[in-house]
Amino acid sequence: MLGRGILLLGLLWCSAGFAMAQSQDINDYVQNRLYDLRATVKQQAANQRELEKINKDFANSYRIKQMTARYKEPSKMRLESKLGVVNVVYIINGNYKHVSAGPIKHTDDISNAPGKRQSLMDFGILTPSFMKLVNAKFLRYDQEGGVRYPVFELTWANSDDTSKHIVWMDGKTRTVVKRQWYNQHGTLMATFYYKNPAEVAPGVWVPTRVEVYNAQGKLGGVTTYVNLHVNEGLPDSLFQF
Repeated sequence: MLGRGILLLGLLWCSAGFAMAQSQDINDYVQNRLYDLRATVKQQAANQRELEKINKDFANSYRIKQMTARYKEPSKMRLESKLGVVNVVYIINGNYKHVSAGPIKHTDDISNAPGKRQSLMDFGILTPSFMKLVNAKFLRYDQEGGVRYPVFELTWANSDDTSKHIVWMDGKTRTVVKRQWYNQHGTLMATFYYKNPAEVAPGVWVPTRVEVYNAQGKLGGVTTYVNLHVNEGLPDSLFQF
């Protein structure tokens, strides 16, 4: 009897985990335990011809072979890289985007242009502050690689920007496994696959490889994230300009 009871408890536990993995509530996939993140971003491959079919600005971003990324809740991002001898710093802090390249500095108000906001969704992660910017709608379940994933549509809240993202979520790691980006005319721009998730802290998972394909299904680029650190207590001064 004891063995049958243990078996029953095991089945109930597995059923509960499966139900969570199949949740239709987007909030079950938000990484609430991630407060800040630091990583080295490496461009492992870039096909400029295929990337330019997405758009030229997107393609140009793949010319930078390596950068340091730092993120802090809520909605703070700092990307640092070098172009030749010029230091390039890109900062998102709330509703403002600041770019400096040597002596050239420029700051934009992006409160009405959410599509220009760099976030951890680009890393395959949904954060609490990002979810305040979007409306989420459950669409369906899809089979990807033999696994059944819930699929959500994300649109910008309180904005005239009609672009959207369709995301396939993994209930175990609470990461995006696939994302489709549509422009404001409803045209598919790119598809991203987030792979090789690593548990970098208890309950905090981060994909370590991203592949991007254009609308024609051609591979444009491959990015990897290494030297991952989370919840270090990054100072706010890093995100000032």
